[in-house]
Amino acid sequence: METDNKISVILPVYNSQEFISQSINSVLNQTYKNFELIIIDDGSTDNSKEICKNLTKKDDRIVFIDNAHKGLTKSLNKALEIAKGKFIARQDADDVSLPERFEKQINWFLKDERRVLCGTNCKILNKNNVYKNNKSLKFTNGGITKKLKYSNCFVHSSTMFLRNSAKNLRNYDENLKYAQDYDLWWKLTTLGEVGNLNEKLLILRNRENSISVKNKNNQTLNFIQSCVKFYAYNKKIVGINENKDIKFYENNDLTKNKIKVMKYLYNDKLDEKIYFKNLNLKQLFELFSYPNLLIRKIIKKIIH
Repeated sequence: METDNKISVILPVYNSQEFISQSINSVLNQTYKNFELIIIDDGSTDNSKEICKNLTKKDDRIVFIDNAHKGLTKSLNKALEIAKGKFIARQDADDVSLPERFEKQINWFLKDERRVLCGTNCKILNKNNVYKNNKSLKFTNGGITKKLKYSNCFVHSSTMFLRNSAKNLRNYDENLKYAQDYDLWWKLTTLGEVGNLNEKLLILRNRENSISVKNKNNQTLNFIQSCVKFYAYNKKIVGINENKDIKFYENNDLTKNKIKVMKYLYNDKLDEKIYFKNLNLKQLFELFSYPNLLIRKIIKKIIH
């Protein structure tokens, strides 16, 4: 029943006055009606806040949160804390969900109770308002799980996931300023099946002044950190293809230490204790800030 499958749509906003109305209306116009829309403004200095407040008055499904500027990850977690839906849908302030997006994602979940995360394909709109081809995505659980070890394979603003599953994983990792979505995705793969719908149900704007573009280096750094955590978290999840995976990391010149770590992690014959002695403690804690048991065990061996 639809009444049992409420969606909480989380829409973070920061200085998005140009597109925010269109984004909100694309949610309100969904064919699937059982949702709440949580808009959380992260300290916008343009007219975004006023636009959101005005739209909130027109639809009682909208919950508006006027938040201090604390960053995207904390804003997402704050919205998750008040969310009431069984499912969480992400929406960015400059993207547009096509009308049947929620309905088709809910139908995908209802076909198998093991499913925990669903994304969709998308149309990409460049700065000149011209559509360009989307990069290829993986669509099956097995294909996605294998690819996640070295590359993104979800359009983050198209994703929908089970709220309780994210809650069990402590939601988004606030130690990551960027790539927090990727970090949550791979952790969700440990709890159940994931997938992408091979339908373009989102219009994604690719803007030069977006957060992800302006902070690409820092985003990549956080992405690498999360990749390392992924491998250390559960080696059994990922297939090993050292040449392909390491080549991906070597394309980023800010991650020499991360490349070194990945090479050692992929070498199953190497004694972990011997390797990690080559890194000082500062590097260890930088690389492995995530408190998982394997890393704590390794650090304990080194110290003692």
